[in-house]
Amino acid sequence: MNIESATILITGASQGIGQQLAVYFAKKGAEVIIAARNKSKLNETLKLINAVGGKATALVLDLSNVETIQSLANDIQVSGKHVNILINNAANCNSKPLLDTSLEEIDAIVRTNVIGCFQLCRLIAPTMVSQRGGVIVNISSLAGYNPNAAQTVYSTSKAAVNALSEALRDELAPKRVQVINVAMEVLALDTQKSLGQVNVEQFAKRLESAIYKNEYELFLSPSKKWLMRLYKFLPAISRLKKALKLSKTRKAGENKILQN
Repeated sequence: MNIESATILITGASQGIGQQLAVYFAKKGAEVIIAARNKSKLNETLKLINAVGGKATALVLDLSNVETIQSLANDIQVSGKHVNILINNAANCNSKPLLDTSLEEIDAIVRTNVIGCFQLCRLIAPTMVSQRGGVIVNISSLAGYNPNAAQTVYSTSKAAVNALSEALRDELAPKRVQVINVAMEVLALDTQKSLGQVNVEQFAKRLESAIYKNEYELFLSPSKKWLMRLYKFLPAISRLKKALKLSKTRKAGENKILQN
C-alpha cells in the first residue's frame, strides 16, 4: 500500500489522535477524508491540513446513527473516491463501572464502539475487495485485552472490536485486504511525554510501518504486547493480579475504618 497515493478515511478526526493522524498522513501526500460529528471542529482539522499543503474532505459522521454512516458511504461513492485505508478511530470513551453506567450510556457506547464500527466496515470493505487491496485499521485498547472493573462497558466494547478484527482479518485476507488491530494506550498529544509514553507522531510512524509490513496487530510497547499475550493464554495470571488489587483495596478500606 502506497501512502502517498492512498485515500484514507479517518473517523473521530475532529480532535486528538484522529486529528493528528489526519495531518500526518496528509503531509505524506495522502488524500484524507476526515469524519466526525462536530462540523466546526472538522473545519479546524481542515485548516491544519491546508496549512501543511495537504488535501482533505470533511464529512459529518455519527457512528451511533446508521443514517449518517450510510450517508457518508454514499457521499464517498458519489464523489468517485475509493477508500484505500479506513482508520476506525472514533470511540465513546465513557469509562465507568457497570453499576454507575446508565442504560442510555450503555447503548451509546455499544452503538458507537461496536455497531458503528461494524457498519462502517461493512460499507467500505466491498470497494476494497473489488479493488483487490486495502487496509482496515481498528483502534482498540489495552482494556479490550484485559477488561477491568472500572471500565466494564468500554472494556467489553473494545474486546468486541478485537474479535471483529480477528474474524474480519480471516475473512478478507484471501481478498488481499489487510486488517490491523491497534492495542491503544495513553498517548502524549504533543512532543512532551512521560516515561513509557509515545507521542501521536511516533504512533503514526509505527502505524505507517505496520501498513507497509502487512502486520495484523500493533502494540506500542513490547512489554505490553507480551503481557497481553500472557493474559490471553494464561487468564489465571490476570485474575490473580486483579484479586491481589481487590484485596489491597479492601484492606486499605478496612484500615481507614479502624482509624476512624
